Amino acid sequence: MTRNEIIKNLEGVICPIATPFNRRGEVDKGQFLENISKILGIGLAGILVAGSTGEAPYLAEDERLRLVELAREVVKPPEILLAGTGLEGTAATIKLSREAVARGADALLVLTPNYFKARMDSDALVAHYRAVGAGVKRPVMVYSIPQFTGLDVDPATIGKLSRLPNVVGLKESSGNMDFLRAILSKVRPGFRVMVGAASIFYEALSEGAVGAVLGLANFAPSLCVGVYEAYLHENAGQARDLQQRLLPLGQKISVPFGVAGVKVALDLCGYHGGIPRLPLLPVSAKAKKQIAAALHQANAGLAV
Repeated sequence: MTRNEIIKNLEGVICPIATPFNRRGEVDKGQFLENISKILGIGLAGILVAGSTGEAPYLAEDERLRLVELAREVVKPPEILLAGTGLEGTAATIKLSREAVARGADALLVLTPNYFKARMDSDALVAHYRAVGAGVKRPVMVYSIPQFTGLDVDPATIGKLSRLPNVVGLKESSGNMDFLRAILSKVRPGFRVMVGAASIFYEALSEGAVGAVLGLANFAPSLCVGVYEAYLHENAGQARDLQQRLLPLGQKISVPFGVAGVKVALDLCGYHGGIPRLPLLPVSAKAKKQIAAALHQANAGLAV
């Protein structure tokens, strides 16, 4: 795809695919590819590898690149292959991003540097993303997830980032709708704002977001895509109904149990989840029952 085609296709629902591990703790190629193959073709805009749900902080750089290579085997245009390449250092981020592009990434999701968060003011972030954008040949998206990084990027700064060359979009995962509205009022026209919280998905679309990168799409892809398609067809009632079905999945699975909960839900829904990578621990037997109940609640009454 051309650069403009990639940017245009950064909309709808992108799945931040989970990373299955085998008994030796290595990436399980077969399970990874099978998961992707099962969820493609139902209307997803694309796949994100090495995102938060993919346990990116616990993946070595060569593992991230291998995931890009594997995903490229099955993710075909116009579906987007997005790769998480944000590291703490600017030079390291550029290097990893270039390698990801060489292995087939269409676009790059770059997490905000956050270790020295007190120094990550507007000037530092603008300098970082300007350098990354200039250093790669594929579009760059900013990834802001303050509940993990502890770094709150103000709307004015995001507005500045939206005007940098080759910085084409934002994944905003705070789940704060008022904050999202402030961002949408600051960014340049055409900047691709996507959310990472299912709880505000429909409302975000109504306010101007172009889509979402949702961990729930790993095991409930049809529900996630259904919200987006109902919105496109101006069927507000259906969109709200599907949104309400997503809520317990977020509130009772991903929020309380994180990646480990998502992996259990994958297993229960016929995909490959398995255990997370240490230091994350598997959920308890009691939690598994709660996750199963949340899945039942979300799917109750839906046509099979």
